[in-house]
Amino acid sequence: MKRSAILIDREFLKHMPGRGHPERPERLRVLLDLAETLDPARFQLMPGRVASRSEIELCHDPKYVQLVESTAGLSQYVLDGDTITSPDSFAVALLATGGFLKLLDSVAAGESSNAFAMIRPPGHHALRNRAMGFCLFNTIAVGAQYLKTAHGATRIAIVDWDVHHGNGTQEAFYNDPSVLFVSAHQYPFYPGTGGVAEVGVKEGAGFTINVPLPAGCGDAEYLRVFRDVVIPAIERFGPQWILVSAGFDPHRQDPLAGMNVTEAGFSQMARAMLQLAEVYCGGKVAFLLEGGYDLTALRSSVAGVLERLQQSGGDKFPSDVGGEKIDPLIRAVLRTHDQFY
Repeated sequence: MKRSAILIDREFLKHMPGRGHPERPERLRVLLDLAETLDPARFQLMPGRVASRSEIELCHDPKYVQLVESTAGLSQYVLDGDTITSPDSFAVALLATGGFLKLLDSVAAGESSNAFAMIRPPGHHALRNRAMGFCLFNTIAVGAQYLKTAHGATRIAIVDWDVHHGNGTQEAFYNDPSVLFVSAHQYPFYPGTGGVAEVGVKEGAGFTINVPLPAGCGDAEYLRVFRDVVIPAIERFGPQWILVSAGFDPHRQDPLAGMNVTEAGFSQMARAMLQLAEVYCGGKVAFLLEGGYDLTALRSSVAGVLERLQQSGGDKFPSDVGGEKIDPLIRAVLRTHDQFY
């Protein structure tokens, strides 16, 4: 099996949104420590690369990119109540986004079996012309558009298991049938979007699937969502690529949310993505770090996903997962989308 490509770069430490901010440099430090323990025969560590302006503008308005660029060198600039830049934040965001594109190139060329981008700041809340929720540029959305323009992809699935709804990613592809966006998230919760009825518009109708979970859900409920919603949706769509917004803030120890997922749950969700990628995408799958704010839980959860990246084959996704308490929600999601099949 080829090595997995891992994006990590000490330069990502230089984004400093301020003392006490949850999206702090320590999140990357624990992953730098983890990266040092990885077997180089199985994992190839890659530094970032600077994204070009045209690459960022695949998903962002040029005036917004100029606004973020104008914060370079300023001691602090508040783009949004939760999103604050420091002197190096613009450069870090370019390096993180470009690095993710480099990972996609590596997987596309067959040089890597799959990939995981350990980046900060996260991206899935960033809108076309607005920063939100700790996010400057929507890295995974840029990545999907890049796959279309640089690699000719016509069917890309994005799965978002961050505890917060990926509103920026949803917006980017809401009328686009070439991208299937599936999100399981705590609801009602920040940013307030991601209801069952949000399904896409025009040609994109049916290609956005939201599973708004109540607080308190754990491994059983998430695996039920994957068994009954995520996996069947991807099987119907038949993607050429799978991209995962891998937020680890649904973890039971995370201070910013109210879910109860464990390392084992994240590992099982990753296994499902890898197995689907083997069947439909020739293995082409890339994970990208979004949230996750308890440092111990973040490191151990990422470690579990990384271990999955280098496991080929294995048992099928379990059929008996529990989680019956969300059956009414699952039925509502499936009923909403029945009209599109």
